[in-house]
Amino acid sequence: MTAADVVDATVSPSDEDPVVRGASELVGGPPGRHAALPASTWWTPLRVLLALTIVVCGLGYTQKATCRDTRNWAHEYQYTRMCYSDVVALYSQEGLSGGKTPYLDYPTEYPPLIGLTMEVVGAVSRLAPTQHPVYKTVNGQQVVDHYTMDSRSALFYDLTWVLFLGLACVTVVATALTAGRRRIWDAALFALAPTMVLHLLTNWDIIAVAFAALAIYAWSRRMPVVAGVMLGLGVCTKLYPIFFLVGLFVLCLRTGYLRTFARTAIATAATIVAIMLPTWLVAGYFVGTQKVQDGILPTFFSGGDWLSLLGGHGPDGSRNAVEQFFHLNETRVADWDSVAFALQWLSGAHDPGWFAGLHLVVVLLSGLLLAGAVVLVRYRAERARWAAGPEEPERAQGLLDAPRVQVAVAGGTWLVIVIATPLVLTAIREHGVPVHVLNWVTAVVLLMVVAAICALCWFAPRRPRLPQVLFLLVVAFLVTNKVFSPQYTLWLVPLYALARPKWRAFLVWQATEAYLLFMRFMHFIYNDTSGGRGVARGWFVGAVALRDLMLVVLAGLVVREILRPELDVVRASGLDDPAGGVLDGAADAAVGRGRAVRRDYAPSERPPSERPPAPEPSPTVPEYAETGPLPSLGRRWRRAEAVGDTGATQTGTGTSGRGGETGGDGGLSEPGALFKPRRTDPDAP
Repeated sequence: MTAADVVDATVSPSDEDPVVRGASELVGGPPGRHAALPASTWWTPLRVLLALTIVVCGLGYTQKATCRDTRNWAHEYQYTRMCYSDVVALYSQEGLSGGKTPYLDYPTEYPPLIGLTMEVVGAVSRLAPTQHPVYKTVNGQQVVDHYTMDSRSALFYDLTWVLFLGLACVTVVATALTAGRRRIWDAALFALAPTMVLHLLTNWDIIAVAFAALAIYAWSRRMPVVAGVMLGLGVCTKLYPIFFLVGLFVLCLRTGYLRTFARTAIATAATIVAIMLPTWLVAGYFVGTQKVQDGILPTFFSGGDWLSLLGGHGPDGSRNAVEQFFHLNETRVADWDSVAFALQWLSGAHDPGWFAGLHLVVVLLSGLLLAGAVVLVRYRAERARWAAGPEEPERAQGLLDAPRVQVAVAGGTWLVIVIATPLVLTAIREHGVPVHVLNWVTAVVLLMVVAAICALCWFAPRRPRLPQVLFLLVVAFLVTNKVFSPQYTLWLVPLYALARPKWRAFLVWQATEAYLLFMRFMHFIYNDTSGGRGVARGWFVGAVALRDLMLVVLAGLVVREILRPELDVVRASGLDDPAGGVLDGAADAAVGRGRAVRRDYAPSERPPSERPPAPEPSPTVPEYAETGPLPSLGRRWRRAEAVGDTGATQTGTGTSGRGGETGGDGGLSEPGALFKPRRTDPDAP
């Protein structure tokens, strides 16, 4: 095996992830280093990922299949079976069942590409027979016995699933190819995500997820214009891909690739205009949901007064359907799963005053969580230092690595929480939160968090990987937004798979999402039955807080790996930024901006373009011959064997090893040499 083979070899998840390693015990455990694996097989990793995606999407269809029959939507059936789907509910509510076209005949609450998808699938589903009553004779009279199944609604659900299945496959392929050959299995986090079962058919978000995944893939293949087109299509489906431009801008500014970024940004803007402008020109004008005026182009061709419609307003106070879409989102109140909704409930359900019960709970819990976080960080740092051993070069310490700084940051955060909680909740209780105030507050908080992320990208000792930045930006948008629908979690899954491909925290996060969905439906039952069944709002708000806390924890773990790149499993596997495109292996554009630039990298952590040339091999002591205590021999031996097998370098460690005079094999060819005491005197014979 050559060095190039090792570089291109696929990383086995069971070798680096304890969760996958434990799961592999069900089929005999991880493959050994000398396992006789087939040289080629039809079941390539990409085909396995596609098969897993199809199975998971099939489970998603089955999980909500009973709700495709609208006759079951009674007595909270859609909540008790957790099979609620907007795909079924909005087929009739958006006028699709009556032949109405979104934006032309009905002011939908979704962006244009979702409206187009709904119309195309709805047009095909109208080929199915309509629902009709079945009669029976009672006392000589015909009475309705029951209604047939709404075949159109069921076909709309089925066809939408087929479309979503294809988009999920596109997403997993794009994610796998972006991760690269070495880390192709990282895409399994998306393929096997439990939220794909729960939320694939909740709404149309998988369309935006597919466009976003294609945009990242195009950028990774150095196709900035194609990436911009995909981002534009994604923005016309859901807003969140617009934040990708923020991450790309900061990273391109740091590396000096602003021209490449400009091409992507221009392509994104052009795509958005190419979709939104025609939609604006043909969209009808509505008062509420009632159409009162045809669009600008139909009015122009019919000889009407089309100039008066250019401002977005028509007769009788009507609005263009595109402007109506923005107006609906602007005037929308805090949604169920948002932090704003939880704060409004807390301020009304509990006394928000100083040192009241709620305040004391916040003081205690926040103190315990922050103290535990500091202790955990210190413990992991000390454990990593001891595991490295004395022969490893000590990692350069950053500002946040100092214990006093960590305690100061935790203490400052605790004081902010303690002081802000009663002030904010009291203000909400006394004055409420008007929608325009809510919009401003959420926008300001979002801008502050985005600014902090940009500062992190700029001042980090090593350029962050693109997926890490994108994940942080989307988490910031979701947690601070006034709307956080359950299916929005799908936005994060491919980004997490590329940013931090570790299963343990991922599964904990997915469990919190499942728990939140269950509590959401149970609370809806509570509302519909006036408290007769289900759970009260406090339980639901607690589930929201748990999910948001887990997202903050995931973001914190990503930030930690940005500040300490040696903890990043992607870079630990010898890669720099597979999704980075022109950023992959790129050096910073300038030095001396108040941050460490390429100074604290260990040689193995540097991008390929910055690594020093490998030293000439010398036939000296194998690496495992200079190890310390016996328990570390296995790890050292395996690493030495791996290096020796590649042919990229020898197993020797130069003249620094103890016992260098024992010969080319370090004296290990002698029977029992491994179990003899180590020499402590280098001059001893």
